[in-house]
Amino acid sequence: MSQRNPMLLGLGLVVLGLCTAPTGSAADWQQTEAGRAFLQRQSILRSQGQPVGPSKALTDRVFSDGGFESPNPCLEDRDSDGLADCVETLTGHFIDISDTGTDPDNPDSDSDGLLDGEEVLGSETGLDLPAMGVSPLRRDILLEYDWFESDYSCGPHSQRPTVAAIERLADMFASAPVQNPDGSFGIHLVQDYGQGGLYQGGNRIDGYHPVLPGALDATFYEIKQANFDPARLGYFRYVMLPHQYNGGSFSSGYAEVVGDDAIVALQCFNNDDYLARTMAHELGHLLGLLHGGFEWCNHKPNYNSLMNYRYQFAGIDHDCDAQGDPLGDDFSIGARVLLNESELSETAGVCGAQPVDWNGDGTLDEQLEYDLNPTGGCSGTFSMLHDFDDWTNLTFAGLADRTGALKSVQSEVGCAGAPPSPTHKAR
Repeated sequence: MSQRNPMLLGLGLVVLGLCTAPTGSAADWQQTEAGRAFLQRQSILRSQGQPVGPSKALTDRVFSDGGFESPNPCLEDRDSDGLADCVETLTGHFIDISDTGTDPDNPDSDSDGLLDGEEVLGSETGLDLPAMGVSPLRRDILLEYDWFESDYSCGPHSQRPTVAAIERLADMFASAPVQNPDGSFGIHLVQDYGQGGLYQGGNRIDGYHPVLPGALDATFYEIKQANFDPARLGYFRYVMLPHQYNGGSFSSGYAEVVGDDAIVALQCFNNDDYLARTMAHELGHLLGLLHGGFEWCNHKPNYNSLMNYRYQFAGIDHDCDAQGDPLGDDFSIGARVLLNESELSETAGVCGAQPVDWNGDGTLDEQLEYDLNPTGGCSGTFSMLHDFDDWTNLTFAGLADRTGALKSVQSEVGCAGAPPSPTHKAR
């Protein structure tokens, strides 16, 4: 296993290619006076952000028993994250590149799928991640949006995400009840929708029909390859916004489950509410969430999440009446009561004390047998319906490696059609 890019404190350099399991011919090996076998080699160095320079090298010793000697004590990098152990101070507070506050035994201190060293120094592929506001001690998610513009079906329109939708999605994740190693709460989104500066990756897609013939198929990846900088592979998740997909499906989106590719296709219903919530819904799939949280059982009144078709367009329920509310952009925290469809308490509702007349007969029953989600795809007519804590169960593993390989994907899923469901309250 190779160790990657430890920073040389004081020299502003990083080292490439140190070995913890050295190999060499018998003639290459030497011995110390104490009899320890070692290989003597030169470590190739590069300055932060600069290409390798052949004149920059340090002579070091790599021992057969796993030991290592160097003229600089900051060459050790136990977790191979690209930061020397001496700068990973485990304080939980980032000061600068000489005092990162990160864990020297964890290559991803904040568990967001990005190596600490790349969040501090920039990516190996040349992305200036620090300038984008990423932190090794707070979770970050990077997104690129590419969109279509056309006059298909409903006159001239653009599928480009609006600034309002982008900001609402950012606010939703920033407000997440998820604590980071630096003590802060929330998840930081870096969203590129072609706004300029560092964010010029998001762009209009030209040369293709605005209705994709399939979903995440050859055409999708042909378009992605033409519009997505390969330097972003393994760092950015990718969202394509056509008018429709699957040759004209009315589904609002499609995504990998624990992956990095998604589609948002809102046809002629491209307003801020639907955009923000559908982008959140598809991002939830990329982070491992299903339509029932941990399961595919859908339309559960007590699963208070944008992942639930019941609330995807309407917004989540804020007042315990099991109907969507304005400004209801959120995932579930798993606080709603268990609903047993064979024995429902209408006085308890979904919150435990706020009544809900499930069958609409004007009477609050204590032992009602009623199917609350007949189209939910759950097992049996009368089921046990569970809420789920989405936020604490997000999975950040779904980023491709540098070759494009992605082994984490569990499945792919198409999502609810637009316009919104009848559970949406009048404004």
